[in-house]
Amino acid sequence: MIIRTEKTLSEVMEVLRERGYVEDFNLLEEHISYRDGGEKVNLSDIVIDKIYRFTGQNDPDDEAILYAMRNIKDGAKGVFVNGFGIYTDDRADEVIAKIIFDEDHSGIWP
Repeated sequence: MIIRTEKTLSEVMEVLRERGYVEDFNLLEEHISYRDGGEKVNLSDIVIDKIYRFTGQNDPDDEAILYAMRNIKDGAKGVFVNGFGIYTDDRADEVIAKIIFDEDHSGIWP
């Protein structure tokens, strides 16, 4: 389920960072690790915990989708951000299409 929130993208990212979602999973688009010197990540080890959609009230450039994700192999948590609508990134869409959505129902989410 996609969560719509009145918080900004940066506000939700800060809350997620405080909850341990600190890695930049957008590096998966480049087929490299999100950790310096880390091994290449197998996308089958990544799951999506939550999905947030942000709509730009006055500016379509502000439309984005944020994915809170975790690596079930090493326990790392991070975020992946993609544009929405005409601003979507095709390479990002390809990565997301390969990742399983396994919604985390624990705790309160922003």
